[in-house]
Amino acid sequence: MKQFKFNKLAVRLAGGGLVGLVMAAQSAMACTVDNWDANSNTATPGSVLAASPSAIARYSGLCGMETAASTTAWVQDESPGGINRIRARFYVLNDLAAGQSAVVYRGFSTNAGTGNLFTVRLETDGRVRLIDNATAVEVEQTSATPWTSIEIDWSQGSSNGVISLSVNGQGPVAQNTLNNTGSALQSVRLGNLLGTAGTLSFDAYESRRTTEIGRLIRGDADANGSVGGGDLSDIIDEFLNGQLAIGQPDCDENGSVGGGDLSCVISIFLGP
Repeated sequence: MKQFKFNKLAVRLAGGGLVGLVMAAQSAMACTVDNWDANSNTATPGSVLAASPSAIARYSGLCGMETAASTTAWVQDESPGGINRIRARFYVLNDLAAGQSAVVYRGFSTNAGTGNLFTVRLETDGRVRLIDNATAVEVEQTSATPWTSIEIDWSQGSSNGVISLSVNGQGPVAQNTLNNTGSALQSVRLGNLLGTAGTLSFDAYESRRTTEIGRLIRGDADANGSVGGGDLSDIIDEFLNGQLAIGQPDCDENGSVGGGDLSCVISIFLGP
């Protein structure tokens, strides 16, 4: 289906579509949400070094997407187009206000944001819930880090419908005997769908029909497919020199790049 990392860059320094500049060695480039079919016009893409409107957190690559505090903001993918199963994975940086529950991902039977089929909720305390709306059955896991990877599998069936959830690479929790046949999945939305209090950042969205997606490689700052000495250099370059890493430098997934990420990479590289 589709892969949206919010860091698909276009060399557009003037004219429509420019949203924040990356002042890095890669030269100034624009970060946009143009590769989504629709958006609320309040979901803001940009880089961690964006001068305007604000610095935007990202997990992988150079750009992410932010939803402003207490603002309904989303992007929409219409490529499902009438299917009965979807697998999707995305990262969200949890900065919700105390005691809040935000809808961050939802599937619809129309392109107009109606006909709820499934819902992903994120709680302030890191709990993530995947809910099948036809049956009200849900599964839950918890993240211990602000950056949270969420992978879901949802399908319709007559006593064999499925919901499955994996948070931060944990073994999935699932319900696989649902009777949830009905209208097919036409579209999905990602963001702060109900304007819940707090700021959320998103990155690395990918969806497929059936196959597992999995997490990105945590700490692979140089994006070479493994964790090693080169990642240490790239992390140092980012937090000391402002040179953005092209991979995943926030190894400890706390929402910023710093000394803790060096320790995290060393721990992964050297092993137990």
